[in-house]
Parts: sequence; structure tokens; C-alpha cells
Amino acid sequence: MSFSFDEFVAAVRGAAKEPDPNLSVRTLLEKYVSDPSPIITHTPEDGEDEVMLFEDDALSIWRCRFRPHVIMPPHEHRVIAHIGTYSGEEKNILFRRGDGQLKHKTTKIVGPGDVLSLNKDCIHAVSANGDICSLSLHIYMGPLMKLKRGLFDWETGVKSDFSLENFDRLKRPASALPAY
Repeated sequence: MSFSFDEFVAAVRGAAKEPDPNLSVRTLLEKYVSDPSPIITHTPEDGEDEVMLFEDDALSIWRCRFRPHVIMPPHEHRVIAHIGTYSGEEKNILFRRGDGQLKHKTTKIVGPGDVLSLNKDCIHAVSANGDICSLSLHIYMGPLMKLKRGLFDWETGVKSDFSLENFDRLKRPASALPAY
């Protein structure tokens, strides 16, 4: 299969206009990550770790690289998200809120060819699993960068506004957290 990020974005935009956009987008993402070699070939080895490929009022499409040994802080998307990994393994640590705290719910490892869908109320933290970077395509069923979203403190569960400053402050080395 040939691949370009522009063609991928066009295909996702088309799928999002189908009668069941979530099913159509997820099915399309599964098709793309089932043969990861062409995507890997077109992914730069350096540069930004998180690259927005497209966003409008209905859809946001990102290419994400997560590095080993660093865990992105617990956060919410407020829209349904579909994550398709095409290299390495992405570790998604899912939480629920209870008694003012974050409670670990489960951990999902998304390997090459796998797709994970998260509901709009999901809170998760993300890292590469193992010793190599993970590469994935994230599709959000809404305008991710326009939404008021929250980040959550690891220890207290206190919600703060999603900002780059708060995001960087709440990143943790994997060794500083319990094994999830």
C-alpha cells in the first residue's frame, strides 16, 4: 500500500462524514496501521514528537511519538479518540476519578497494528512501553485544540487547565511512578 500523510488525512475526513463516523474512522485506522511499513517510511526520525496533521470543528488528526522512560501526565480529551500504533508500543494508563483522587483503572498496551478507542470521558497518561519510541496516529472526533480540557495532578488528582506549562510541569520519568 502506498502512503502519504495528506492522503491519510483526506481518507479520515471522508470516513468522518459517513453515517457512523466513529466506526468508519476506527475501521479506516485499523486498515492503515495493519501495514505499518509505508507509514514508518514517511515518518521523520527527528522533529516534533506531536504533529497536528489536520483540525476542523469535527476532527483532529495527529501523528505522535512517545519516548521511553517519560510519561505524559494524566489528561482528558473531552471527545472520542482513536489511537492506532504503527511502531513500538504505546502504553495508555487509564484512570477514573474517585474521592477527589485519580484511581488507576487499567493499563492498555497498543502495539503495531492495534487500535484503541477512548470514550470522551476517559482520563489517561501515555508513554512508550519498553526501550524504543512508539509511533501512532491519534484521531480525535472534535476540535481538540479548541476544547477546554484538563490535566490531573499525579498525587492529588486535582484538575488544572490544559496548558503547555502545566503539561511540562506534570510530565514524569517512568521511574518516579508506581508500575502501572
